[in-house]
Amino acid sequence: MPVLASDSLSRFIDPEDGYLDVSGSLNQGGFIPVPIIITEPAVEGGIGVAGQFIHPSTTPGVAPGRTIAGGAYTGNGSWGGGLLRQGTLAEGQWLYRFGLGVADVTLPIFPFGGSNEVDYRNAMKFAFGNIRYKVPETSFSVGPRFIYRTSDVSLSTQGPLADRVNTVIDRFAEEQQYTALGLSLNYDTRDNPFSPTQGINAIFSVDVYSDAFGGDREFTAAQLDIHAFQRLDDMWSLGAMVSLSNVSDAAPFFMSPGVNLRGVQSGRYQGDTALSMEAELRRQLTPRWAVVVFGGYGQTFVNNTRLYEAQDNIWTYGAGIRYRIADKLGIDVGLDVARGPEDTTFYIQFGHAWARTMD
Repeated sequence: MPVLASDSLSRFIDPEDGYLDVSGSLNQGGFIPVPIIITEPAVEGGIGVAGQFIHPSTTPGVAPGRTIAGGAYTGNGSWGGGLLRQGTLAEGQWLYRFGLGVADVTLPIFPFGGSNEVDYRNAMKFAFGNIRYKVPETSFSVGPRFIYRTSDVSLSTQGPLADRVNTVIDRFAEEQQYTALGLSLNYDTRDNPFSPTQGINAIFSVDVYSDAFGGDREFTAAQLDIHAFQRLDDMWSLGAMVSLSNVSDAAPFFMSPGVNLRGVQSGRYQGDTALSMEAELRRQLTPRWAVVVFGGYGQTFVNNTRLYEAQDNIWTYGAGIRYRIADKLGIDVGLDVARGPEDTTFYIQFGHAWARTMD
């Protein structure tokens, strides 16, 4: 139902329908303070806060820029904070993204194909950046990438299983530096970058880590993410996501790709290569409210690692609700409940649930 507000809150109310809406504030260069409620079982939940600053473009048809700054603390004592900035230059001809941060996290791995976890602590600093040239008269963009991180790793779990793990990963149990140069090719026809219901967003990237760039190890990482959206009619829309990630055999164990699906605990299924697929059906109830149902499948492949074993038949499903918090920019917020092979988890969403793997 419409919101009744005082004059001081009127800028957060859409005058057309009387509902809560932050489009006016964001279009003037405002921001949304977003509470972070972490429900990830791997870190025993947590809380935090992030400021989502929107920078509207003065060029018609060019997506707005964003600055995100925030931090979080979790139930197992992990913490982290960082800054992300993305936008365009030269009237949308160049697209850029960069970020930096620091974190001290304790995460689980599930070694040797078992269901028992071993926890490790990773104190890290990181920075990354990329800039892409938008090819004229096309939906493609291409450009270089840079990644820098330091990691100081130690096992937090004791016992025979941890001792066995330590024989495999002891070469990483000290502070090391990882530096990569890479290249990404992007294709984007989405109707909006936040909560799309039409178009395709595809990203292929390859990163080469080398001591020639100042790193301590040499390996490669490659990733392909494809997101497709199709409106079926005025009320229904369908989305599909495929993500395929791979690292070479010299990569540190904590950079091994894992199945990334709603309902799957972080780190639960990892290998040299990980495949994640998810489909989402959306039903618009009103101009503001919508519901979604989704299902996913994951699989891991092992070629070289001695730590993980291949896993398949990883199925997930769930449902959620969405509210259009910024109608003029097409931004949704929402809540999802997902069931995986082991756990039921809920997620608070800002924008689309696949935002982390989209451009």
